[in-house]
Amino acid sequence: MKKCVVFYIGIFLGVFSCDLLANSYMRVESNRNSMEKILKKLVVDKKVLDNGMTVLVNSVHTIPKVSLQIWYNVGAKDEKTGEKGLAHLIEHMIFKGTQELLSESDINVLTHKLSGSCNAFTWYDYTGYLFNLPSHNWEKILPVIADCMSNCSFNDDHLNSEMKAVIQELKMRRDDYGGSLIEDLLTSIFADHPYHYPVIGYKQDLWSVRGKDLKKFYKEHYIPNNATLVVVGDVSSDHVFNIAQKYFGSIKQKSDYKRPSFYYNKDIVSKQVTFYRDVKQSLIVNAFVVPGFYEKVDHIIDLLVLILGSGKASRLYKKLVDELQLVTSISASSWNLFEYGLFIISFEPKRMEDVATIELLINEEIASIVKGGLRDDEMQRAVKKLQMQYYKLLEDMEQQAYKIGESFLATGDENYAFEYLSEPIEQLRKKAQNLVEAYMRPSIMHKGAILPLPKEEKEQWALLQQFSDQEDKKILSERIRYTPVEPPRYALTIEPEKAKKFHFPHARKAELSNGVRVLSYNNNTTPKINLILDLKAKAYYDPEDKQGLYGFVARMLSEGTSKYTATELAHEFESRGMSFSVYPGSIAISMLAQDLPKGLELLYEILTDSIFDEKCIEKVRTQILVDIKNFWDEPYYFAGQLLKEQIYKGHPYSKNSLGTEESIKSITRDDLVEFYKKYISPNGAKISIVGDFSGYNLEKELEQIFGAWIGSSVEDIEFPGLEKTSGQEINHSINRDQVTLCFVGLSINRCDKDYDKLLVFDQILGGGVLGSMSSRLFQLREQTGLFYTINGSLIANVDIEPGMIAVKTIVSVDRLQEAEDAIKETLKGVADTIEKDEFEHAKDAIINSLVNHFESNYSIASVFLFLDKYNLSEDYFDARAQDFEKITITQVKEAVQNVLDVDNLLTLRIGRV
Repeated sequence: MKKCVVFYIGIFLGVFSCDLLANSYMRVESNRNSMEKILKKLVVDKKVLDNGMTVLVNSVHTIPKVSLQIWYNVGAKDEKTGEKGLAHLIEHMIFKGTQELLSESDINVLTHKLSGSCNAFTWYDYTGYLFNLPSHNWEKILPVIADCMSNCSFNDDHLNSEMKAVIQELKMRRDDYGGSLIEDLLTSIFADHPYHYPVIGYKQDLWSVRGKDLKKFYKEHYIPNNATLVVVGDVSSDHVFNIAQKYFGSIKQKSDYKRPSFYYNKDIVSKQVTFYRDVKQSLIVNAFVVPGFYEKVDHIIDLLVLILGSGKASRLYKKLVDELQLVTSISASSWNLFEYGLFIISFEPKRMEDVATIELLINEEIASIVKGGLRDDEMQRAVKKLQMQYYKLLEDMEQQAYKIGESFLATGDENYAFEYLSEPIEQLRKKAQNLVEAYMRPSIMHKGAILPLPKEEKEQWALLQQFSDQEDKKILSERIRYTPVEPPRYALTIEPEKAKKFHFPHARKAELSNGVRVLSYNNNTTPKINLILDLKAKAYYDPEDKQGLYGFVARMLSEGTSKYTATELAHEFESRGMSFSVYPGSIAISMLAQDLPKGLELLYEILTDSIFDEKCIEKVRTQILVDIKNFWDEPYYFAGQLLKEQIYKGHPYSKNSLGTEESIKSITRDDLVEFYKKYISPNGAKISIVGDFSGYNLEKELEQIFGAWIGSSVEDIEFPGLEKTSGQEINHSINRDQVTLCFVGLSINRCDKDYDKLLVFDQILGGGVLGSMSSRLFQLREQTGLFYTINGSLIANVDIEPGMIAVKTIVSVDRLQEAEDAIKETLKGVADTIEKDEFEHAKDAIINSLVNHFESNYSIASVFLFLDKYNLSEDYFDARAQDFEKITITQVKEAVQNVLDVDNLLTLRIGRV
C-alpha cells in the first residue's frame, strides 16, 4: 500500500494511506482545539448558602445517575494530642445513626433501597462521604446527609463493635507493606508537623475512645461553613441549589470557626526507613518533599511523574529497565497532600548491591532536567497522556465529583479540576524545570526499603506479632457490644421512585473479510475511542507444563516489531497519549479520535510482526519471575490461585496464568513464537470499538488494516467434568498480621437457568452489583466487628464453565475460629430467612444498576463482547427489568438450596496458621 507522511504544527501525527490523507488532515485540524471546547462546556456551578455551606454542581446527562459527595475540610492533621485517629473513626461512626431520625442501619438500608451505593474516606486534609444513586432517587438521600451534619449519636455500644472493625483495618494496613513504608517515611520526614501521624491513628489512642470524645471533635468541625456538597450527574444546578437550601439551609454555622495553621521546620536532611518483612522481593522507595495542593502545582507534579517514571517511554524506565537492566520495574507517583506532598520513585532492583548505583542514576536523570530542561517530545507525550486521563475522568461521575471536591478544598476554585491543564506548554515546561531544581536534590532525597526478613529475626518477629495479638484481645475483650444491630426506622418511611426508560446503546455489527466480527457504537461524549480486541484463545490455552506462556507472549507484544524497537513502539503509543494493554485473550487500546488510523496500524503491526528479540525475552522473563515472587507475597490475591487449583483440579481453569518459577524458566523463544503464530489469530476474534469516530468510515478503516490479517485455526478446548467440594480444609502458612479466610465451592455456569436468581441472592448475601452495605455479611460485621471487609457470592468468576461459591474475608488470628463459626452460621440460615422487602430491593438494585455498564466507552465495548460471547440478543438489557420482575422468592430459595451446601464448602486459611 502506498504511504504518505503527514506533519502538522510540528508534531508527528502518523502514517496514513494517501486516499485518506485529506480527511485525516481535516480531522486533525478540527480536533486540535477539542480540549479547549470541552473545557468551555464544563463549568461547575457554585452557590454558597447563607450558613456558609458551599454547593458545587456539574451536570452530566450521559446516563441517569448522580454521584453526590459531602466534603468536610477536616482530616487527620487537625487532631490534637490524644485525638489521633478520631477523624477516621468518626467517618465510620457517621453511618451509625442520629439522635432522632436515623437508626444504626438506616443509611445502609435506605441507600440499598434507593438502588445506590455509599462509602466514605478520610485523609490527612479532609473527610468525605459519597453516594451514587439513580437520578430518580438521589434527592431522597439529602435529608440523611443533612441530619448527619449535626445530629449523630455516637452510641458507645455501636462504637464497641465498630472499634473492633477499625482495629482489623489497622492490622490490614500493616500487611500493606508498600503503603506502610510511605506512611512511616511521612512520619520520619514530618517530625514536627501533623502529617507525622498516620490517618488511622494508633491503637493505643483508639482503645480508650468513647462516644463523647468523638462528639466533641465532630461538633467542632462538622459545620456547614466547613462543608462542601458536590453533585455530579443527571441534574440541573438550580434544582440542586434549591433542595440543598431546603435541607441544609437551617443548620447553624459556627461564625468563629477557624482552622489552625501548622509549621514544618524545613531542613537539608535525608531520612531513611527500612522495613524487614517476610517477603521474597525487595522494594526501594526514593521520595522528595514537594509543594502541596495549596500551591496549585499538582499538574506540574503529574507531568513530572509521567516524564520520569510512568510508562515504558519514560526516562527512568528506558534507562534502568530497558538500557541497563538494573531493575525489573520502576515507577513514579505522588502523594498529593494539601500543605506538602511527596514525589515518589519506587523500584525493584535485580541485585541489592546495585541500589546505590541505581539511586545515583536516578539523581543524574533528575539533574539533567535542571541542566538541559525537558524535551519537546516528552512534554508532548506527558501533555497528551494527561489529556487522556482527563477524558477518562469525564466518563466517571464519582471520580469527577471527587476531583472537584478535592480541588475546591485545596484551591478555592470550583473549576480548577477542569482548567488546570490550560496553561501554555512553554509555561508548563519552565515550571517543571524550576520545581525539579528547587525540590528534587540528592541531599534531600528520602529513602525507604522493604527487605526480606533475616532468618535470625523471624522468631523475634513472630513474638512481636503474638504479643500484639494478645494485647488487642485483652483490650478489645472489654469493648463488648450488648445490643443487637438496630433495625431501620427512617428507611421504612421512604419509597423509591420508578426509573425512567433508558435507551441502552446497541452495537452496530459487521464482519471483516477474514471473519473478524466488529461491534461498534459511535459515542461523541469525549473525543476518544476505546477498542478491545477479543481473541478466541484464553489463558487456559497454556500447555500444562508451560503455564504462563500466554502471559509471556502477551508481554512480548509490546517489546518490539520489525518496524519498531520496544522503545520506539512505546513512544509511538505514549506520544499520542494512547494506552495499550495486553492480557491473555485480549488487547485494549484507548486513543484520541484523531489518532484512530495510527492506533489501528500499530495494533496490526503488533499482531502480525512482533519479533521476540532474545534480549527483550530475558528482560521480560526476569520481570515475570519478580512478579511471581510479588504474587506469592500477597495472600489476598494468591488465595484465588490456591482455590482454583482445588475447585478445578485437572481442568484448564486451574492453570496459573502468571506461571510458576519453573515453567517461566523453561520457556524458550521457539515456544513464544510458536504460540504467537498459532493463537494470536483472527480465527474467532472480535473487535469491539466505542467512541467518537464521526467522519470516519469505520468499517472501511478496519477492513483496510485488518482485512489482510491471517492466522491459524484455533481449536476448541474440551472441558472435563467437575466434582463438588467435600468439606476439606487447607492451611497455607505465611507470616502476616491477619489471616485470609475463604469458604469456597463449585457453582453454576453463566448460561444456567438459575443464574439471575443467584444474582438476586448475591445482592442480599454480600452486596452484589452495588457492593451494598445492606447485606447479610455486612450485618455480621456490624454486629461483631470480626472483620473490616468481607465479600461473598454464589456466582464468583462465572463463565462458560461453572464459577465458584466464594466468601472471603481477612481476620485476626485470635478471632479466626469465632469468625469461621459466625460466617458458616450466617450462610446456613440466609436463604430460608429472605424477607419480601429485601428481596424486592435486591431486584430493584440490579435493575437500576444496569445503566452503570454504559458510563464509559470501555464499559460499553465490554458489554458488547459479553452479549456476543453468550449469544444474547441485542435488546438483552432492554428486557432485563422485565426478566427480574418475574423472579419470585421461592425460585431464589430453591436456586440457593440447589447450589449451597455449607458443610461441604472448602475452607482455606492463609496466614499464621
